[in-house]
Amino acid sequence: MWAVRPFMVWNGLLALVPFALAVLIFRPNARRNVVWWTGLAVWIAFLPNAPYVLTDVVHLVDDMQRTSADRDAYALLVVYGAFFALGLALYGISMWLCERRLDPWIGVTRRRVVAVAIHLACAVGVYLGRFVRVNSWDVVTDPQRVGGGVRDLGDRFPIVVVLLTFVGLVIASFAVRVVAHAGADMVTRAVRRAR
Repeated sequence: MWAVRPFMVWNGLLALVPFALAVLIFRPNARRNVVWWTGLAVWIAFLPNAPYVLTDVVHLVDDMQRTSADRDAYALLVVYGAFFALGLALYGISMWLCERRLDPWIGVTRRRVVAVAIHLACAVGVYLGRFVRVNSWDVVTDPQRVGGGVRDLGDRFPIVVVLLTFVGLVIASFAVRVVAHAGADMVTRAVRRAR
């Protein structure tokens, strides 16, 4: 009952895509050429998949209702918790890699503006994925459907969902950045002591 569900595997793999791309395109020696810009566009299109896993909480409710034992319910919470943590961590680390690379290129102030724009784009992407049911690749394969979903963003419900998601993404990204910096500092200190 509490085993990893197929949608978790699929959505987990989709959440790994922007992380893998971030590792490639935001490496220190990356050249900004056509391949890099294409990778950046794909990264932005797939980045909402990482925080999207949080919307799979709708499945948790159904799964919890089907559990017959407390033990299964607790195990289910652990599996979903790990799944949600994975999505947030992949999102936060991807953003951290991006922002770390952007600082020397465009400076801290512009980087912050870009980060806010990316968080907002991801919030829109999460909304479109959960409620309009579009995928990242639909930007290329079905742009009219994506455009229709974007046109509906002026309604009250989408605005509220996007704003709440945006705030959550900013907080999650900040938290992951704090943890990443603390971890990097710990490793640096440990390496210095070992020498």
